[in-house]
Amino acid sequence: MLTGVILAGGKSSRMGQNKALMYLNGDPMISYVIDAMLDLVDEIVISVAKGSSADYDEFSEIGFEVVEDDQEGIGPLEGLTCALRSARGEYVLVSPCDTPFLKRELCDAMIVRAAGRDGAVPVVRGLYEPLHGAFRRTAAIEAFKKAAGQGKRKPVEAFAGLDLVIMEEKELRGIDPELESFWNLNNPEDLRKAEQKLREAMRQQTALEES
Repeated sequence: MLTGVILAGGKSSRMGQNKALMYLNGDPMISYVIDAMLDLVDEIVISVAKGSSADYDEFSEIGFEVVEDDQEGIGPLEGLTCALRSARGEYVLVSPCDTPFLKRELCDAMIVRAAGRDGAVPVVRGLYEPLHGAFRRTAAIEAFKKAAGQGKRKPVEAFAGLDLVIMEEKELRGIDPELESFWNLNNPEDLRKAEQKLREAMRQQTALEES
């Protein structure tokens, strides 16, 4: 069994409201990430901030599990650990909610590369993309709990305790040439650019279908 986890517990301070539920070209931003994962995983878990699960009723009503952080203000390590505890899959595919151009092919590649190891994580420009990856659930929970017990708040601070496959930028660009999967929409200007990009893609698709 394989679980997809979408991290939606951030404060969205630069956007001014909950990014996951902001509408992008007519759909909540999180729905684009769901679409990228849906055909690959057996279940989807949405990790949200403590006290905010009611905001996601429309998703729980269609069968997705919504899991709140146990504690407030701890950071993504807390949300990821809580989500992993609720997951049922041996492996867990992870992405943040604000990456609407996440490629299904990249998700699939992370799953394939993680097999037999504790996980697979992407590296772009020499740095981890720490909220993306695929992890063996039991190993990741152990490593993340240990890191949290040491006062750490970021998943990357637990990576040393895991047997991970590092997906380098060259490999990633072979799947997603422009690395659009890692474009986080952080502010209203990003949202505007994403709207424009989606509209242009729709125009191109319509023109292709009519030709």
